[in-house]
Amino acid sequence: MTDHVRTSTLCLILVGMADLITSLMWLHAGQGEGNPLFAWLAGHGSLAFALGKIAFLAGPIAILEYARKFKPRTAEFGTWLATLLYLFLLSTHIRAQFVGG
Repeated sequence: MTDHVRTSTLCLILVGMADLITSLMWLHAGQGEGNPLFAWLAGHGSLAFALGKIAFLAGPIAILEYARKFKPRTAEFGTWLATLLYLFLLSTHIRAQFVGG
């Protein structure tokens, strides 16, 4: 049996990391964090914020990858759905920063 990273999982990781990077950039530029949990983490420094973001991305990915062993089609669908929803959320943040809306 060979283990490899699925394209869907890689896309979810990339979108999550893009969210982390842009969030850190905006925080360092003096912008706030809209999510109360992450705002609290940001108040404890960039490292706490980044580790929190990574944990909240890694946890669901671990669950999806575990589920993939039993329900591969459902896990694949769930991973793509999570990627699309995360991408939509990221795009609204980017739009709000650059368009002001």
